[in-house]
Amino acid sequence: MSDKNELSWEDYEAITQYIYGALGEQDGVKVIGYGRNCKVKGKSGVIYQIDVLTEQSDGEKTHRTAIECKFLNEKVTNETVMKLQCIMEDAGIGSGIIVCKTGFTRDTLIYAEHKGIKLVELWEAGEKDEHFQKTVEIGILNLHINAVVSRGVATSIDIGDKIITIADEQELIDMHYVQFSDASGNTVILGEFLSEFSKELQNKGELLKSTTITYPLNRTLFYKQPNEEIAFDKIAITGYIAKIDKSSKRSFYLTDQVWMIMNELFDKRKLTLSKSGLIWNLP
Repeated sequence: MSDKNELSWEDYEAITQYIYGALGEQDGVKVIGYGRNCKVKGKSGVIYQIDVLTEQSDGEKTHRTAIECKFLNEKVTNETVMKLQCIMEDAGIGSGIIVCKTGFTRDTLIYAEHKGIKLVELWEAGEKDEHFQKTVEIGILNLHINAVVSRGVATSIDIGDKIITIADEQELIDMHYVQFSDASGNTVILGEFLSEFSKELQNKGELLKSTTITYPLNRTLFYKQPNEEIAFDKIAITGYIAKIDKSSKRSFYLTDQVWMIMNELFDKRKLTLSKSGLIWNLP
């Protein structure tokens, strides 16, 4: 389907075949061809191009329907009905439908009903239409996400003569961004050691058991604070592995907007189509 502001006749044929394919799916109606390459040969030997061709089998016979799409700016006349009727008779096609966007003349309505050819109006909803830009609620999407996260939780960090106690998760998050530096001014992030600590605890798999892991350093690091500077050559982290339930439930209202309106004149049925391909009946 096209995202352009105005449809082309090719878009119109593609939309028509989509609608009839979707509507007929439950009844075993299949679109067997549409567009320029959809052609049938009549008893006369003449080859006809059919805009949309469907078929349905009742187990004994196969019934075909020829659908003519008229993407015109004026009303369809009797000439279109007569032409379709001739093609149907020559090609042995039992049913016919004419789909247009601008309606039919009065004589066309009378003649088509007499010949058993269905007439359908299909157009883009405009400002004058009752259902223009109407939003329709189509359902509720409930998401139940079951997620249990296993990770190492640090409770204290020993650097030199200083022990940093971690009281809660926010403090632990903040500690990941703490920076140390060496004598050359190179920076080391504490988060690298905390991540490695978490991985090692998960590999051990000892749930809730307090464990201390020491990381020797190949150089002296300095932790600068407002009133002091701490020098150390190893980091010892104490903590445990925990399983944290991150499960959640969320609900979303699913809505769509009317794009096209389809009015089946003889069947007295009115449908709407959204750009996502949803089709629903209108009262």
